[in-house]
Amino acid sequence: MRLAFFSDVHGNLEALEIFLEALRNYSVDRLFCLGDSVGYGPNPNECLELIRSIDNVVVLMGNHEWALLHMAMAERSMSPVAFKAIDWTRLRLTDANFEYISGLPMGAEYDSFCFFHASAHSPQQWDYVRPGDRLAIELCFSSSSQRITCVGHTHRPMLIDANGDQILPTTLFSDGINYQEDGKSNLIINPGSIGQPRDRSHLPCYVIYDSENHSITWRHLSNYDASITAKKILNSNLPWELAYHLIG
Repeated sequence: MRLAFFSDVHGNLEALEIFLEALRNYSVDRLFCLGDSVGYGPNPNECLELIRSIDNVVVLMGNHEWALLHMAMAERSMSPVAFKAIDWTRLRLTDANFEYISGLPMGAEYDSFCFFHASAHSPQQWDYVRPGDRLAIELCFSSSSQRITCVGHTHRPMLIDANGDQILPTTLFSDGINYQEDGKSNLIINPGSIGQPRDRSHLPCYVIYDSENHSITWRHLSNYDASITAKKILNSNLPWELAYHLIG
């Protein structure tokens, strides 16, 4: 059985399309979208509709979907740039897509995995789980009901063991990097981001898990041209910083 994990599409249609095209090279049984399908990017409706059309996909709520449902609270808690993008998105989101995101779950479980956008600990607080943050890591592990916890939110690939140690050798790789897990240990996996990578590669990243050999493979999409999406952002009256984040 092969599972694919992806997160933080953020309205980036070009990156999402390239990701789904890449998946055709693999026999994937089930996909898990870990939230933040919208926000920042210029194509929120198109991305939601494309994600909704995927067979065997489980889609979670991220903090940007939550923000669209709680605009007043979001304005107080988000950065000005992020909130401007949420406000822009809210004005353009179709009624059908707004209704869809309002029904998204905060978490999900499948086999030995559980899935959240931010953390297994108080998911709606949207805490970041990062290497070196021992408290956040410990809380995530202790709140998880399964052996492997998958999260997004940081936009960076990550693999952390039960000791809180980062065991992914590097986040800077050209195509794929593989880790063979033992099928017994507790782990936290972050697949990175499809729509707004923050690992200095600027390339969309996702994970494929193969249950037969317990392999976890991160793949970057090297054929993605961020300038196309950046130009669309600049032409959409979204904050210019969001275009810079894709290519800067």
